[in-house]
Amino acid sequence: MDLNEELRKRHGITKLSSLRHAELTPSMLPAGISHYRGWIYDHTRFTLDQVRAFVYNACLSCVSAAKFYDLPVATGELPPQTHLSVRHNRGMHYSKLRRFDDVCIHWEPVLSKEEERTHVASIGTVLERVLVCMPLKVSLPMLDAARNRGLYDVSTLAIPPTGSRLPHLREALSLSSERARSILETVARLQLIDMGLTPQVGVWIEGVGEVDMIILGFIVIEVDGWAFHSSKEQREKDLKRDRELLRRGYVVLRFTYDDVMNGDFAREVPESVKAVRGLVSHEEGGEIHECAAKNIGFLQILGGLYLPNLGLGRAS
Repeated sequence: MDLNEELRKRHGITKLSSLRHAELTPSMLPAGISHYRGWIYDHTRFTLDQVRAFVYNACLSCVSAAKFYDLPVATGELPPQTHLSVRHNRGMHYSKLRRFDDVCIHWEPVLSKEEERTHVASIGTVLERVLVCMPLKVSLPMLDAARNRGLYDVSTLAIPPTGSRLPHLREALSLSSERARSILETVARLQLIDMGLTPQVGVWIEGVGEVDMIILGFIVIEVDGWAFHSSKEQREKDLKRDRELLRRGYVVLRFTYDDVMNGDFAREVPESVKAVRGLVSHEEGGEIHECAAKNIGFLQILGGLYLPNLGLGRAS
């Protein structure tokens, strides 16, 4: 028996028992075919999450549906359990196939026929579940990406008048931005907010273009993912932008993906802000700051450039 042909006839997934006549066991499966609790499937067509949704007769949902909608989830943040949405009035019983030890069930008031046919929850259901189920570092990048790509209108979000879900939803909505273009920008923005800063996101600067974020009115934060900042041409473009930003009175702090994800960003931003304050704060107790004295040449270069009135004064 050609197992691949048999699976093709069954749309890539079937119960192992349906092929018992061929005396097939899981250990005999050829490459490209996997086994899950009495089912076999073509893993070049289906993920394990999709198979679990099929076996439980449920819909992929919450963070487990991120891949289906091409929404970002940071490496290491996907839970081992598959998150599934199920109609609240549908019976779910324990069995050898459905042990409930590898899934997290979200009970839904209603699921559309399309959702049940495809075994994938709608984008609205997915986001509503992830916002109350997962921490902000997981849920907010998904919401930002969906908004940025026009997949979701937050005005349609079902917000309950009361209940445990309300604080989570309100916090996520207050922090979300449709201008965030990557998971990196969202995670960096969350870290800046945790520092007590209020970043402006996706700011257009004449002669430069759009920058990722601005803090304190004049410090530009750029976070560079490898995909768009690894080539020689892009590197030269980034450096040219940095020089133009300096000419226009901005200080540029540029960080990599690893900086943001491994904690360097959260440590270095406060240190850098403190250093900038030292450059432009001349006196303390009638004496010149040591930092300012060391950088008097830099201050002279900055002479005439605008620095906002943030208690930092003007370079002179």
